Amino acid sequence: MYNVKMVHFEPTQLCQASCPMCDRNKNGGEVNQHLKDESMTLEGFKKAFSPEFLSQLKTFYFCGNHGDPIFAPDMLEQAEYVRECNPDIHMFVTTNGGARKPEWWERLAKVVSFVNFSVDGLQDTNHFYRQGVKWEHVEENMAAFCDAGGYAKWTFLVFNYNEHQVKQAEMFSQILGVKEFIVKKSGRYINTADLRKKDEHQAVFRGKDSTRLAPPQSPQYRNKAIDEDYEKIVKTYGSMDKFIDIAEIKPKCVQKKEIYVSAEGLVFPCCWLAGQVYKWWRPIETSQEYKIIQKTGGFERINVHHTPLEQILEGEFFKAIENSWDIHGVSQGRMKTCGTKCNIGFDPFVAQWT
Repeated sequence: MYNVKMVHFEPTQLCQASCPMCDRNKNGGEVNQHLKDESMTLEGFKKAFSPEFLSQLKTFYFCGNHGDPIFAPDMLEQAEYVRECNPDIHMFVTTNGGARKPEWWERLAKVVSFVNFSVDGLQDTNHFYRQGVKWEHVEENMAAFCDAGGYAKWTFLVFNYNEHQVKQAEMFSQILGVKEFIVKKSGRYINTADLRKKDEHQAVFRGKDSTRLAPPQSPQYRNKAIDEDYEKIVKTYGSMDKFIDIAEIKPKCVQKKEIYVSAEGLVFPCCWLAGQVYKWWRPIETSQEYKIIQKTGGFERINVHHTPLEQILEGEFFKAIENSWDIHGVSQGRMKTCGTKCNIGFDPFVAQWT
């Protein structure tokens, strides 16, 4: 498919947070029944990623679909191994920042290129979305990382209840020593199943009544792809599904020369394809992705604990995904996820940052 230069690695499925828009749980409530709370060990990591493979990469980042990297028992040691194999690699971590001791963060500051702290508010609001994350830990850890010379970024996901705090949070980030403050405009106000736009997102606050997450009122904090491009697409094509059936696909994985590796060791072209296998609202075996995995040899064929990474990348699963990009019609074999995430014309993911 391509020469890999970037790896997105999810070291664990563990996380203390219950974010309503995260597939780790059911709108912030009960934990996703498909997850096994897997974490990749340092030994498994070294077997999966050889020094030769790591030495030719440009970027390696710890993030994921369901877990927070800092909860992986061996994440720091894995990062140190990557740095040892490739001293010049661009390596970073995305996290809620609410775990580990300051000493751990001081050590991490010497290894990674930067840490992206996902903090969506201040002391009185961050826990509305980042349920289970304690503010005092976030503040302490961010300060420890910055004081140790680490390059920190603060990504602030804006909702209607915290938009009034954006400027205040940015000023506070400077006090902590954060280098970049980034406003994120959620692109998740679209139903995954039927691609219909929604004005709110259901949220279950554990131990409390269910409520709704609403986007911000201010246009500067709203996702323009959802606010503007969505209606244009529907007006032109009749529905988002009809557009996805025929839209030109320009795969981000190919552009970036990127792969995704899960905590279980599963290898996919991207995290979006991997995530579709674990949607809590449907049986695993009903997804397009699951069916292609089974058709091309099963999960062991794409698992680095059973099949060498190079063989996976050259195997039938990756070829089947690539071949689907030129097919018109999801019913005919086009990957709906690829059409949704990598089409030319509608990209709420990129619009999160613009």
